[in-house]
Amino acid sequence: MKFRRLTIDELIELETEFKQFLIINQVYNEEWIKINQEDIEKANALIDVFSDQVLEKVYAKINFLEIRTLQTYTIFSFNDLTIGSLIIQSKDETVSLSTEKEIENAINFHLQELEIFNASKLIKSTKSKEVFELINQGAIISSSKVWHAFSLFFNQKN
Repeated sequence: MKFRRLTIDELIELETEFKQFLIINQVYNEEWIKINQEDIEKANALIDVFSDQVLEKVYAKINFLEIRTLQTYTIFSFNDLTIGSLIIQSKDETVSLSTEKEIENAINFHLQELEIFNASKLIKSTKSKEVFELINQGAIISSSKVWHAFSLFFNQKN
């Protein structure tokens, strides 16, 4: 598998798309029922292929992610070739960056306790794979609005 298997709930939500996938692969309803009952490995392999196709499309559409921890906030921006990142790090253990409110508070009242960095790197394999790996590390989807706000803030500080 390239990514992960979709959960039962995700598969239920994508039932129509999964049926279309099976038909495209010349597996019709009766045959799917038989495979699902008699050849669980083949059924799982079909679900794995479908999962990879769905997640490839989903991850390809994600352009911004963020990771928040107690002491570090990182936002990522993706294009097809590179990943940009803006990082805010607290030098003071009492200045947390784990929530939006705490980040705002830190910027407004504890700026001297923050270190701000930016970085970029070339995408190693594919954008979708990089997004998947960051999500597995705890990243959540962000937005261009947040990226641009932090970019503006970063540029003002440098």
